[in-house]
Amino acid sequence: MMPERILIFVFAAFTAMVLAPDAQAGSVATLDHVRLAATLEAPLQPGKTVWVAIRQQMDPGWHTYWRNPGEAGVATSIAWTLPPGISAGDIRWPAPEQFSDETVTNYGYEKDATLLVPLTAAATAEPGMAHLTVNLLACEHMCIPEQATLDLDLGKASGDAAMFKAARRAIPRPFAGKAHFSVDAHSARVVLDLPQAHGLAADAVSVFPVAQSLMADGGVAHVSVDGSRVTWIMPAQAGAKAPSTFAGVFMIAGQGAWAFTALPGITAAPLDAAQENTSLMAALALAFLGGLILNLMPCVLPVLSMKALALARTGSDSAEAKREGLFYLAGVMATFAIMAAMLLALKASGAALGWGFQLQSPLIVLSLALLMAAIGMNLFGVFELPLGFSGAGDHLAQSGGAKGAFFTGALAVVVASPCTAPFMGAALGFALTQPVLAAASVFLALGLGFAAPFTVVSFSPAFVRLLPKPGHWMNAFKQALAFPMFATAIWLLWVLGRQSGTDAVVVGLAVSLGIALLVWLCRVTPGLWSWVVGIAGAAAITISSVLALAAPASPSQAMWRPWSEQALASARQAGRPVLVDFSAAWCVTCLVNERVALNDAAVVKRLKEGRVVTLKGDWTNPDPAITAALHQFGRDGVPLYVLYAPNGGTDVLPQILTPKTVITALAKLETTAMASPN
Repeated sequence: MMPERILIFVFAAFTAMVLAPDAQAGSVATLDHVRLAATLEAPLQPGKTVWVAIRQQMDPGWHTYWRNPGEAGVATSIAWTLPPGISAGDIRWPAPEQFSDETVTNYGYEKDATLLVPLTAAATAEPGMAHLTVNLLACEHMCIPEQATLDLDLGKASGDAAMFKAARRAIPRPFAGKAHFSVDAHSARVVLDLPQAHGLAADAVSVFPVAQSLMADGGVAHVSVDGSRVTWIMPAQAGAKAPSTFAGVFMIAGQGAWAFTALPGITAAPLDAAQENTSLMAALALAFLGGLILNLMPCVLPVLSMKALALARTGSDSAEAKREGLFYLAGVMATFAIMAAMLLALKASGAALGWGFQLQSPLIVLSLALLMAAIGMNLFGVFELPLGFSGAGDHLAQSGGAKGAFFTGALAVVVASPCTAPFMGAALGFALTQPVLAAASVFLALGLGFAAPFTVVSFSPAFVRLLPKPGHWMNAFKQALAFPMFATAIWLLWVLGRQSGTDAVVVGLAVSLGIALLVWLCRVTPGLWSWVVGIAGAAAITISSVLALAAPASPSQAMWRPWSEQALASARQAGRPVLVDFSAAWCVTCLVNERVALNDAAVVKRLKEGRVVTLKGDWTNPDPAITAALHQFGRDGVPLYVLYAPNGGTDVLPQILTPKTVITALAKLETTAMASPN
């Protein structure tokens, strides 16, 4: 978003343009931080065209703005009062400079700059006095709107040839080479064919778009040079549509500037190898860090506690502890690889999916709820799971061993999938826009980060020695771990209710009762007939589950209105600020944020006072529109919180919210609204 002070001075600039009296008269005006001078190259004659130069001389450290000011600021404008039969053409702008204020990118002039304007007289026109009103915004650490009206006698030349020659050299020349561009959900890309680019460093080339509407606020552009091809990539605005042409200016240090108009065309030119590797390395680092933090999520802690219990059983046997650590790592990596392969394959087939996609299936949610309940009953000692489930059940918590360690890692990944840790969103959003090998490497980096804490601990003899010696306490601790499992099962049943309604929850509870009954039958009456009854009961439960889970979920009665592109556009068209919450019932981070921050009394009060329209994009079930909206912000999973200002700016809030975070963002929004001319 634009800095608040910029918005305030932009508003002041527009006010000054309308209300301020003429600040100066004559062909020269000295303002607070800018000196303006208007010069006529030659006397204007009927039927001829002459040029007027408007020179800006700035105080040190101050700047004015180009035709595209960037993310903040106001372009300099000129209003003419001319004798009859004389007309003024468009401003010819010298090539700009790029400068930044914190994370804001602007284009303009920090040194002297001369604007050229053609004046054309009709055959019957008579030269006379011209008056030009110049409006500009002069900025240093603060911005001041400036205005001056200059007088110019069109019958008298007042400029020197050297000044006009220098001004013309500063105007970009027309580019005669080939230029193409493409726009996707994440970026705009321009490719220029420049024979003179051979041997140039990327930082010697600068590209400036004429229109800012396509570019995302706070985005960082990348320029790469590959032989005679120059590729410029800039993050695009969410929902930006490709224009018919793309106009811009590029500069080569020491050679000059050229104005180009790029035509639409799919360009396959990637970032150069160094930039591509840098982006991939950054994504790998974010993924590893996100995997580390994922261990702290509430859905993962019970499983890790069970594994710590199994590690404690190894006692002082460091070799056994290391073996379990390696097999746990193998289980994590294998499961991440399987999930990544499934996700990438489904996305390649056209499915709109993201992280946690498997929990969009009510049947999978029900299965996980039953698994959590079964593990809890197993920890209580109600039954011993058959051998085929030993890795996920009895051996998982009690006997340890390679199989138990491997399936602990697998189970930990499965139950971690509803969670999105900080840094994960950016890494996964990058991964799912890359080729298969790059995407797979990001998923594996996430797995390494997730497995690292337990694996490192298992290789630390000092830590293993700190664990309590095996004893009766382990039985009590094992039973205590059953309660988090039951809590997880309850939460998953709640997710099921959000997906398919209360009837689905009843089905889930009935299935749990049926399983408990079958387990009891098998214990009290072992034999073939109990297995027949069990299979028949399982078949009946499965059929009823499928039928019940096919029912649509009941509509939400929450205070948030359902998100849609139409609802968002309608609210913004009405000039209302909008807060969009993209979340899902199976996203633990989303639920915590809602309870802690979005439903906080102070936050709700500020939302109502600010007349903020609150929209919720519920991604609990698959929704291609929400998936596309996530992709516009470079995300491939939830949570995502976007605050839309009335002036059209957007602010993406952090993945972990606090009431203070939201209130601070709303306060900035109010400042923006106050500064807006509307």
